[in-house]
Amino acid sequence: MLNVMFQIFLIALCVGAITNLLRRKIISPRDMARMMESQNFKKMLYDAQRKGDQKTLQKLMKKREYYQKIDSEIGKKNMIFLIGSLGIFYAAYLTITPFYGALDAIASLPNDLVIPLISQGNKLTFIGWFILCLLAVNMPLGKIFEVKPEEVVKHAKEDASDQK
Repeated sequence: MLNVMFQIFLIALCVGAITNLLRRKIISPRDMARMMESQNFKKMLYDAQRKGDQKTLQKLMKKREYYQKIDSEIGKKNMIFLIGSLGIFYAAYLTITPFYGALDAIASLPNDLVIPLISQGNKLTFIGWFILCLLAVNMPLGKIFEVKPEEVVKHAKEDASDQK
């Protein structure tokens, strides 16, 4: 059974790498920087509303449409990524089911441990192991393939100062 668990782990690793590469292709560092800028705007707007600062609110309301446009553009990209990653997961699921679907369980859990959607009673199913592996590999892969908006902001400032 260890061999089966390792095979499913490798499949999950491949699926995680593909989805992270897809995210990196769809969402650029510039998009990440714009998303952070929009979040900062929303925070400033919320703070001004909470404090009742009308002067700041008026200034911020002039920029509101611009940030709504940014949110819309990035929201579309996030939706494309979500649909693409679900498609990749589903394709992997359909691919491994014929090989491992007949297995009753690939591991036993302690008697009192039941994980909804992951185990059947105290038996770990192949799809449960696949989901656990995806969760485990996506965290480190997300850090490896991370799009870093700070670098974009820093480079944009450097580019602006070079043009002067």
